[in-house]
Amino acid sequence: MNRKQMKEYRIWKAMKSRCNSNCYKDSYYQKDRIKVCDRWVNNFEQFLNDMGKIPGDDYSIERIDIKKDYCPENCKWIPMKDQPINRRTTLWFTYNGKTLTLKEWSRQSGIKYDTLRSRVVRRNIPFEIAIDNDNFDKTVEINGERHTVTEWCKIKNIKSGDVFSRIHRGWSKIDAITIPIKCNKI
Repeated sequence: MNRKQMKEYRIWKAMKSRCNSNCYKDSYYQKDRIKVCDRWVNNFEQFLNDMGKIPGDDYSIERIDIKKDYCPENCKWIPMKDQPINRRTTLWFTYNGKTLTLKEWSRQSGIKYDTLRSRVVRRNIPFEIAIDNDNFDKTVEINGERHTVTEWCKIKNIKSGDVFSRIHRGWSKIDAITIPIKCNKI
């Protein structure tokens, strides 16, 4: 087989391009000065010898430490479905002594990823509260009306992150919703 037809060759060329090409000059690779090691930069055979054959069509190269260069001790073949985990934008959370990505927490908890991400990122709800569906599914009765905490936040026009933070600190749900949130006046 001609080496240009090999997936490993295309990956090697793309790796070099990300680090050196003008079309990637604004990329993280070049901003962070990520390089291809001298051993590989002009030697596909050495790259192939160090990395070995790609285990399958659904694999790609990954830098183990995203802050370090492409070199034998920092690269491995990884399934493409796992590669997005090793990005600078990946959200990691530790809960009950276990550290996982937000996507992994989503799968494990059964909470939709977009729901969990919205709670943590957009609504600024502490992760310990966001991951516990009991905080979101139970209704609260105030003056004969029954709604979820999230619905009450919309009705009362208050930030859900503030309310859930209060609940996390031990406030009752009713107090967290009904006691006005103090604001500093200038």
